Formats: sequence, structure tokens, C-alpha cells
Amino acid sequence: MIRAVLFDFGGTLDTDGVHWSEKFWEIYERLRLPVSKADYERAYVHSADQISSGVIKPGDSFLTMLERQASFQMVYLKEHGKLESAENSSALAKKVADQGYRDVRAVVRTARKTLDRLKDRYFLGLVSNFLGNLEEVVTELGLSGYFQCIVDSARVGVSKPDPGIFEIALKKIRITAPDSAVVGDSYDRDIVPAKKLGCLTLWVYKRSWKEPEETSAADFTVDSIAKIPRLLSRSQMLS
Repeated sequence: MIRAVLFDFGGTLDTDGVHWSEKFWEIYERLRLPVSKADYERAYVHSADQISSGVIKPGDSFLTMLERQASFQMVYLKEHGKLESAENSSALAKKVADQGYRDVRAVVRTARKTLDRLKDRYFLGLVSNFLGNLEEVVTELGLSGYFQCIVDSARVGVSKPDPGIFEIALKKIRITAPDSAVVGDSYDRDIVPAKKLGCLTLWVYKRSWKEPEETSAADFTVDSIAKIPRLLSRSQMLS
């Protein structure tokens, strides 16, 4: 009997199954930035490395995170001669970040409807590889009231794909892995370790950085978290 549902945040609750590498590229195309996908991907990897190096502090907003990551991308592209634009890097970064933030707010509005359907039936938790400001971001986006526990990798010192980060959450809510479901967009970081623990696994997949060679660890694969409540009900009936 499933009693708890542990959600990932980035790529799951904020973009509904779209990896941020693909989300940023979607925004580039929307803004018609004259950058190739290959050049963008190199800039994205650079920005991801930089954003993980301590530039984000507790209390920083989600919009601030997007602005800084987009800024690292713009600077990289301009320094490597891959982006010719009359606008300076900070102005372009702000445009990209504003678009991303607007998209996230729209997705979160829909996510709240899903969480509303789950909150009275299950214990809900949030388990994410983050930068120390996850609780602040969740509050900023109006999601904090849904979760009995929030586990931020930067604060607990354990990161996915280590199954230990899920064990921390389960210990907090005092529920065992077989009585829990894990929902995430990353097959390698969310689904595989959760399956090793014995959790029910629900993979939210639309567009990702890379394609897994096999997906047997996913009990269910969906293209939107809106489908999670029905799948959980179905799994209960089959158990």
C-alpha cells in the first residue's frame, strides 16, 4: 500500500518532465538566438558547472538562479565567438531567465492541481539535487504547504544517484521504501536508485539531456505529472 510520494523538483515539478538543458534550448529557439544546438550545449555544460560551484546562496530566488545560469551561458557563447548580438550578455541573460521563469510559474500552477489531489491521501516529500536554497524556492513558488519533508542535497551532503538521499526522506516521514513512490524526470538519478530501495517508480519523461539504454527500473512512464494520481490509484488496485 503506497503511503508516501517523493517528488524530484528540477525537471519534474518545475518543467513537467523537460530537462533544463532542453528547456533553455527551447527558450533560445523562441527568442531566435543565432546559436547552434552544439554550441549551446557546450555553453549549458559550462553554466551547469559554474552554477554548482557555490555562486548560489541560501535565500537566492529561483529567478536569480536562472539569471545566473543564463548569464554564464551568454558570456561563454560571446567569449567563444558563437553569439553575435547587439545586446550585452546581461540583457540577453535576463530575457532568457524571464522566459524560463514565466514557463515555470505556469507549470507550477498545474502542478499544484496534482498535489491537491494527492495531499490528503499520501505523505508528500521533495527530494532534489539542489544548491542549498530549495526550501526558499519552494516557498517562492507557493509549494511549501504540500510537503512533509524537503531534502536538499546541498544541505544533507548526499546527492542522487546515491539511494541514501531517499532514505533520509523516508526516515523523516517514518515510512518504508516499499510503501513509497518516487516521481522524477531523471532515469539514472531518480528512478534507478529508488527502484534499488524497493520504491514504486514513476518516470516523468518528455525531453531529456540523454536517452537511457534501457528503462526497466521504471514501473510507470508518463509524459506529465498530471497523470500521477490515476497511476497511483491503479497501482493500489493491482497490489
